[in-house]
Amino acid sequence: MTTILGFSGSAREASFNTRILRALPALAPDGVEVVPFDVAHIPFYNQDLEADLPSSIVDLRSAVAAADGIVVASPEYNHSYSALAKNVIDWASRPFAQGPILGKKAMIIVAGPGPGGGAHCIEELGKLFGLLGCQVVSSVGVAAVHEKISADSDTVTDTALAAQLTAALAAF
Repeated sequence: MTTILGFSGSAREASFNTRILRALPALAPDGVEVVPFDVAHIPFYNQDLEADLPSSIVDLRSAVAAADGIVVASPEYNHSYSALAKNVIDWASRPFAQGPILGKKAMIIVAGPGPGGGAHCIEELGKLFGLLGCQVVSSVGVAAVHEKISADSDTVTDTALAAQLTAALAAF
């Protein structure tokens, strides 16, 4: 069984990226388990906290270490990823040169209502993952996401997008 840890780079409850992340377990192929990780209680990175790590960081690092790969679903803000996504990656990449995210396989999802499909965010997250020695196995940009996900549930209704997400998860 391949275990993939997923987190959203959005704190908004109705975030399209969070909703797609919550849809992934149902789209995962046989032999792949997607485990969502709630990052709502992760404090902003502060090296002063390294001496006595908050339990949320201990849990995050343990979950990343135990996973075979990670999936990050982030909105695109100002042609880049969200501060929340960067913060979680910062915590998971520490201690310096020893963080559990280093060298992991990664999948990037960026969804939004506009026509761009998060291309800039995908590019920037790809650069960050490259710096950390992560292998990006798939990137999924979702334009006009409001037309591809159910209005009242976390279900991907667009068959092409569902197939793309399933294939992306199979790449792990």
